[in-house]
Amino acid sequence: MINGLLVPTSGQVLVEGQEPGPETKKVVSYLPERTYLEAQRTVADLIDFFDDFYEDFMPDKARDMIAALGIEEGARLKTLSKGTKEKVQLILVMSRNAKLFILDEPIAGVDPAARDYIIRTIITNYNPEASVLICTHLISDIENILDEVRFLRNGQIILSASVDDIREKTGKTVDRYFREVFAC
Repeated sequence: MINGLLVPTSGQVLVEGQEPGPETKKVVSYLPERTYLEAQRTVADLIDFFDDFYEDFMPDKARDMIAALGIEEGARLKTLSKGTKEKVQLILVMSRNAKLFILDEPIAGVDPAARDYIIRTIITNYNPEASVLICTHLISDIENILDEVRFLRNGQIILSASVDDIREKTGKTVDRYFREVFAC
């Protein structure tokens, strides 16, 4: 809904005081759960595409991160492993100077080393003035970087608290508490 991909059935979503639309897309950088990037395109093509499409995209930052991973800019996306595709997509998203980063399951389905890289990239490459919203079920892997959490069930917020409050009030980690709240 924040990205304008779904329309709320009730309530209202505002980004910088506006309903999601073309203006809010200028301040939101979104990493979907599944890639939307064209498999035939090269990494360089994708960097150029993001540079053309987003005013706040920093191509040099993206190229530096791509080079640090040893990824060839001439490589076609379809030739890369799943983990490397995820890294390329994350690098493109995190190379924006956005005010809100929305990352949908950024560490799902990748190996532990790729997870560590993704988490480090998130921590070290977002605009410090921005907010980062991470949607995930893999809480134990990211718990140490969280400030606040929201637990959702059937589209409803059932818990909204700081990580410190959860630990103090329950004596449990966020992951352990999540597992108890959602136990079948």
